[in-house]
Amino acid sequence: MVLACLALFPEAVRAQNQRRTPASEDLTRPSFKTLTVGSCPGERGERRDAEWSKKWEEHRNCSRARLMYPHYRRTPWMNRLIAQSIILPMFAERLDEKPANGGGEALYKGKLMSLVQKGGARGSVERPPPIDFAARLVGHEASSLSPAGVPRPELFGHYLQFVLSHELSQRYDTRPEGQVSSFVVIDTRARKVLTFDDLILPGKEGTLENLQLAAFRDWLRAERKLPNMAIRAHLANPSYAFRLNRNWRIGEGGLVFRFGVLEVGPLSFGAMEILVEKERLHDVVRPDILEQIPGRGELTAGD
Repeated sequence: MVLACLALFPEAVRAQNQRRTPASEDLTRPSFKTLTVGSCPGERGERRDAEWSKKWEEHRNCSRARLMYPHYRRTPWMNRLIAQSIILPMFAERLDEKPANGGGEALYKGKLMSLVQKGGARGSVERPPPIDFAARLVGHEASSLSPAGVPRPELFGHYLQFVLSHELSQRYDTRPEGQVSSFVVIDTRARKVLTFDDLILPGKEGTLENLQLAAFRDWLRAERKLPNMAIRAHLANPSYAFRLNRNWRIGEGGLVFRFGVLEVGPLSFGAMEILVEKERLHDVVRPDILEQIPGRGELTAGD
């Protein structure tokens, strides 16, 4: 009788199975959550004249920490991976503590509160100075935007890309830190964050460094309009010694590498990026990553 029912109503059985299987989630379309702990005076829209504003700047007591991060409603493993492999390690570095062995989004608020209470990684326990800490895990600026104007992550094959940026402004600090940005590439098939060692073939570090140096020379010539003599002088400056860059993401036509502020040039260079073209990366990076790099003019995620 059961077999007869299955034979007579195959469409009903198929529909029931479809209802039991959750729909896949577009990994490039997460919702973005924002957590804020602490506050700064004057943030509630109070009107301030010039004299009051000057006094406020001199005597303000601003301690605040903010975090923007993606959340996946139907992909819980992605939320756990983001928590354990990206956000919580970043907090551990700021708070000078060991990374958390467990937990996820529930820990974020407590970590933000700890930052405010300690005054940042270099704060005094006795009297923590006011801080303003901000962190964001979003897509690259060139990707499509969410309705709230937040860059969405990009997906190349099964590789999903984010940018993690965090900045700590701390009063009484004679050398305040600037923004620190790093690319995050997630292998959605292996469910892990890729490292530089996952990108490069064994023994090819020197080859890639030479390719990066050539791309940096092109950047100095095209973006800074430097003649060859000035380029040689810049590269000879020990303050800006060029080294292998490990901060990578997939870009249109090749791999993009981002340098931090003051890493390879003066402050005016900013956090600059270079592109090493795909054609030069054969036998340098792993083939499964290389084949996901789109060529020039091809559509990228978000287009």
